[in-house]
Amino acid sequence: MNKQSDSDLRKEAGGWLSLRFPRLLDLYEHSDRENPKNYFNVEFPLPLSEEEKRLARLDSESWKILREKAVPYVSVDDSVRRYQQLWNILDEARGYVFLADQGYERIEFIKPDKSKKGGKRLPDLIGYKTGSTAVLEAKTINESCDNLAATAPWRTEAVTVRPDLAEEFKRKVIATIEQATCQLKSYPHQTNRKIVLLVIRFDYGQKTGGHLYAELSNFVAAQSSDSEVEVHQQAAL
Repeated sequence: MNKQSDSDLRKEAGGWLSLRFPRLLDLYEHSDRENPKNYFNVEFPLPLSEEEKRLARLDSESWKILREKAVPYVSVDDSVRRYQQLWNILDEARGYVFLADQGYERIEFIKPDKSKKGGKRLPDLIGYKTGSTAVLEAKTINESCDNLAATAPWRTEAVTVRPDLAEEFKRKVIATIEQATCQLKSYPHQTNRKIVLLVIRFDYGQKTGGHLYAELSNFVAAQSSDSEVEVHQQAAL
C-alpha cells in the first residue's frame, strides 16, 4: 500500500473533521497544517466526540481564547507524552462546562497579568450568576512517565489492577491541589467560591479499577480542608 502524502493527510483530516467536529476543525485550520507532526495529521487516539461536545458549549469569545492558547501545541509531539500539552489546555473547557452546569450565566477566561513579571499565576476562569462569583482553576494529572515508557509492562503483559491508589499518585494529587489553591488565592478581587477542578488520567492498571475511582473521590474530598477552596475531580481517558 502506498504511503499517503502530507497533502493527502491534510485533506483527509480536514474533510473528516468538517463532518462532525466544527470546533476541532477550527483549531486545525488555525494551526500549522503543513507540519507533519500536526496532531490532526497524525492520529485521533482520544474520544473526540466528547471533546467536541465540551468545546461546543463555550461561547464564541471563550472558544477563541482557548483556541489561541491551544494552537501552539497542536504540533508539539513529545517523545514520551505525545500531545498531552495540547490536551492539558483543552481540558480547561471542562472548567467552563463545570461552571455552566453550576448555573453560572457569564463565564470568562481570566487573562494573565503580563504587567507583573514573575508574579503569581491567576486561575483559569471566572463565572458570574446572581448572588455568586466563582473562580476556577483546572489542573490535569496525567499518566506517570513509567506508564508511558516504551518498556512499560502493560505493553507486553496482562494488566494487574492495583488494590489501592499509589502513594506517589496521592502525593501528586496533593501537590497539584496546593498549586491550584495558590493560584485561586492570588486572584485580587472578591469572590464567593474558589474551585479546583482536577482532571485525572489514570495509569493503565488503574483505568479499569472501579474501586480506585471510589477511593479517588474520597481522597480528593478529604483534601478539601481549606474552607475557602472546593476541590472536585473528573476522571478522563
